[in-house]
Amino acid sequence: MRITELTDVVHFEIADLAAAVRLTRRLAPRWTVSLHERRDVNVVTARLRQHSADLAVLLRDLEAWVEEESLCAIRFEVDGREYVLHAGEADWRSAPRARCA
Repeated sequence: MRITELTDVVHFEIADLAAAVRLTRRLAPRWTVSLHERRDVNVVTARLRQHSADLAVLLRDLEAWVEEESLCAIRFEVDGREYVLHAGEADWRSAPRARCA
């Protein structure tokens, strides 16, 4: 994910499509959001509102969601820079498993 210009959007990388849909639904009441399915990762994009603290509000909501989903951490990008948001602990019992052929 490489977007180098300053923008009013935040991109979140979510590996699991179902989780990406849940995040999209969670954010939709407050932000304009979209979900882009890619071969390797799903990207949820949220457009920031004009409020000066909107990014902080969005990231606090995301932090709560990451903990609720037991994801441990997700990558996100804002203004062309990538970050990792950590929250809670991973639930390894629900981790996807590789299929044996």
